[in-house]
Amino acid sequence: MGVMIGDSLKCAGVQLHLSLYPAPQPEKGAPYDLRVCSLAEVRALCEVHHGYAGAGGYATYAFGVYEEGRMIAGYAWQPPAYGSAQSVCPEAPQGVLSLSRMVAVPRSERALNHVSRPLRKMMTSLIDRGRWPVLVTYHDEGEGHTGHVYKCSGWKRTVSNRAPYWVDQSGARADRRVALREGYPRAGVTTIHRWEHRVCQEGKAAEWMESHGWKRVPVPGRVWRSGNPAFQYVKDTSHEQR
Repeated sequence: MGVMIGDSLKCAGVQLHLSLYPAPQPEKGAPYDLRVCSLAEVRALCEVHHGYAGAGGYATYAFGVYEEGRMIAGYAWQPPAYGSAQSVCPEAPQGVLSLSRMVAVPRSERALNHVSRPLRKMMTSLIDRGRWPVLVTYHDEGEGHTGHVYKCSGWKRTVSNRAPYWVDQSGARADRRVALREGYPRAGVTTIHRWEHRVCQEGKAAEWMESHGWKRVPVPGRVWRSGNPAFQYVKDTSHEQR
């Protein structure tokens, strides 16, 4: 018997998966209220406090930190574009999950001192690392970020590239594809740094996923936009029921 788990869930909600790998470590510092939330909540915070002033249309996971009922930090995770995933993990690009948005209100408006603490909690306890052995994210020097939060939460910086960037009519950063479609002006050049976090040896992601019960199976009668046969990942839980 098996159970099918979707790779991406709509913004109305996300499904929480627990992982035994790696074992969570006791945390230091004041407690914080970290919850599963909707992508719409993360997007609303991004519109005010993130350089790109928005978020994508779906998320595999979305989390928020709350203080006195108000979200003060938000995190959205989704699979990256296939080409990006393949560059990070050639042997199993479908095992890559991207932290696509991380946003917080200014430090003066929150008690939470380090946004890296909830991030580390997600990476070690809340994301199914059997399904997603490789995490990836980026920081943009042009937005004034240094990547310190990723260093503090255990990521490894791997690649740095100079890249052009665009802004929309409001002055917010714009995705390259959107900018070219809408005719937004090129605003300059920045340096983008890639960060990765793995729970298995490099080159072993496919084996890791299979050892945790995840198998790739075809979807009858469906094809991707590329024309290749469609597939999905199915977790075999029969061994867990014995």
